[in-house]
Amino acid sequence: MKHKFSGETCIYCGKAASESSDHVVGRNFFLVERRDNLPQAPACKRCNNRKSQLENYLMIVLPFGAKNADAADILRKLVLPRLENKANAKLLRKLQNGYARSGGTSIPFEPKPMEELFEMIAKALAWRHFGVRLAGGYSATASLFSNEGEAFFEQMLSSGKNHVSGDLGEGTFSFEGAQAPQYPELTVWRFRIYGGVDFGGDPEVYGPSSLAIAVTGRLQMIQNLRYSSFLKNLKNGNAPKVGRNDPCPCGSGEKHKKCHGSVAKTQARADAIRAGQARVGSMKPIVATTYQPIAAHGYGPAQLEEMTRFAQQARPAR
Repeated sequence: MKHKFSGETCIYCGKAASESSDHVVGRNFFLVERRDNLPQAPACKRCNNRKSQLENYLMIVLPFGAKNADAADILRKLVLPRLENKANAKLLRKLQNGYARSGGTSIPFEPKPMEELFEMIAKALAWRHFGVRLAGGYSATASLFSNEGEAFFEQMLSSGKNHVSGDLGEGTFSFEGAQAPQYPELTVWRFRIYGGVDFGGDPEVYGPSSLAIAVTGRLQMIQNLRYSSFLKNLKNGNAPKVGRNDPCPCGSGEKHKKCHGSVAKTQARADAIRAGQARVGSMKPIVATTYQPIAAHGYGPAQLEEMTRFAQQARPAR
């Protein structure tokens, strides 16, 4: 079937032929009346399906921490029908149980789907706004940071050659991006979804953490960043140990012992981390396992019955 990107290459994997026009930020994150003129990008079937899987989880979970003006309507009109779907019964129980264990102060959260989705979004935005296609030798990574790092990323964004910003769906998803002067594939992005959900659960980080950052660039740099993120997860018990003959967590496809697990790379990585810490001070990526609920609407996942009654009362009579 022909579409507007027929004959182009998938913007996400940079290899397969485009088979569809994918919305860079999934339409179902937005209220129906906010879905006009959302940006699109060429996508192959495999990447489109993977992106849909990531979006399905995040579309259900994140609105409980929403702060934007549409927060209550998004929860009532978009989240409630998904939670009533039997296919999401297991996720609902997980959210309810985690919410109850916290005494109603936080909701359990898996950070990997959001990080992977934001990597894909960064690739698409770099193509749309800066004309950059990340083919072989280039990739993207994304992480959450403590809000203490805001000034550092402000400096990074302001030092770029080209700048761009956008607000999709009147505060549903906003972004800022910058492109390096001498290195067009190096772009830095700051994302804010639903007005800036506050994440937590990292024992080494105190205070609010809603700073979502994505970077595109040379594959080696991205792999180093991914491996550093893996080490952080491992330290906090959120990642399994990797053996010498297992695939390296950086995504290179090499065995761990021949990649970041080698003695030479371990020393080089330690030197690079020390140099980076000297530049950015105490700013570190966080490993979010929870986020704060009941932001602008007053409902948590344990209050499904209340949400249902609210929605029924709010629905127009037929």
